[in-house]
Amino acid sequence: MNNHYMIEECFFITPRNVGGRFGHVRKLGINELENRSDISYWFDDMSEPTCLFVSVNGNEPQKFDWEPVDITFGETAYIRCHCGYRARKLYLPPNGKEFKCRKCHKLQYQLTKFNRHSIAGRSLYKMNRLQKLADSRANIGRILYNGNYTKKFTRFLGLCDRAGLESIVRGAKDLKTLMNG
Repeated sequence: MNNHYMIEECFFITPRNVGGRFGHVRKLGINELENRSDISYWFDDMSEPTCLFVSVNGNEPQKFDWEPVDITFGETAYIRCHCGYRARKLYLPPNGKEFKCRKCHKLQYQLTKFNRHSIAGRSLYKMNRLQKLADSRANIGRILYNGNYTKKFTRFLGLCDRAGLESIVRGAKDLKTLMNG
């Protein structure tokens, strides 16, 4: 297996996109993921799931332990990788056949592959951050709710501020001032 894939190149599943909010299973029967019709999944028991089965391209299904955990405000779920790691995400590399945690696939983030303190590294780092900010902004549907910025947009502005994009933050503050009169 090629161990040179980055996390950003891999498809992943989370308890949320297969099971729903707070670990409650919301779908019935065998399901396909919205953007990957080649991946099917199902649970052993829809009322009290303990196992998640995932099949890639109709191959033999993988069995993962499904672990709901009580948290302060409800419940969340984890998927136990075959190595024993309790994960929030399991990854499938391009052309891969098995989901595993990032440690099993030996995946790394793009930002860990270069020296951020060199001149070229600083440029690569800044371009990577700008691309991720642009992608995150594209995924924010609503920026205002009841005359205030949403939590997602406020977090986006904080990331822009940290990235040195003062003009975006200043423009958002000016718009907020205009709206509030």
